[in-house]
Amino acid sequence: MHIHRRFRLLPACLLLVLLAPSPRAAEPTVPVLFVHHSVGRYLLEQGDVRAELDLRGREAGVVVRLWDHDYNAIGLIDPDGQPTGRNYGIPEDNTDPDGWAAVWTRASACRDSLLSRYRIVAFKSCFTAAAIGSDAELAADKDDYRAMAQEFDQHPDRTFVVITPPPRHRLATDADDAARARALADWLGSADFLAGHPNVVVFDLFDRLAAPDDGSPGANMLRYAFERDHDDGDSHPNTLANQTVGPEFAGFLVDLAAGLVAPAATTTWSSVKTRYR
Repeated sequence: MHIHRRFRLLPACLLLVLLAPSPRAAEPTVPVLFVHHSVGRYLLEQGDVRAELDLRGREAGVVVRLWDHDYNAIGLIDPDGQPTGRNYGIPEDNTDPDGWAAVWTRASACRDSLLSRYRIVAFKSCFTAAAIGSDAELAADKDDYRAMAQEFDQHPDRTFVVITPPPRHRLATDADDAARARALADWLGSADFLAGHPNVVVFDLFDRLAAPDDGSPGANMLRYAFERDHDDGDSHPNTLANQTVGPEFAGFLVDLAAGLVAPAATTTWSSVKTRYR
């Protein structure tokens, strides 16, 4: 590499400082935790979420340090994507709404750990939570989320991202269950749930992955283009789905960390989703 003569006269240590890339240390660093199961794992990996966080964070002037927690057997993954060998002991690995209600509303070492290090905590249920077999089950799910939101009120220094449960494959559900899953996702993104809880926001993963509520045979089910296999009922979204949604999820987290999507009583999913489409 050719170095200008006047630079050759400088002390080596000063020359390294002049030539080094600008550090990001001056940018605010926001620790984020994402708790999930396999759908979240594929979203992070196939959607290249960590790389997107770095790219979009540089543009927004913020450093997002993403930790994620998979099944307990896999545990906590650090911001470099490396397993730490530790887990937070999610009770029975239950991330359905009743499991999350138990985590957030009962004092435990698990809850203390989830709250201890992170400014933003994002959490989701798996597609098992989209198997809502009756209106009574739908009402019970809403009660669980209401209980969580009341607990979140006690932690105003944290932001909680409720991620709606992903839809099920058309071969693994029926029209009634799928409609109720849509109803839950819509309700979570509404002022009826969010109003009065200024540190709670929603990322509507269901809406992003599901076919529209248009009365068609596949309505409110995993989009045909996002199916891994058209001949079995595996409800994990495919690579195309994760490559589509991953950058949007990263952008959402960066904007949230940078204060561009501020939690507020009037911030519903319908008011922000066009930004991430």
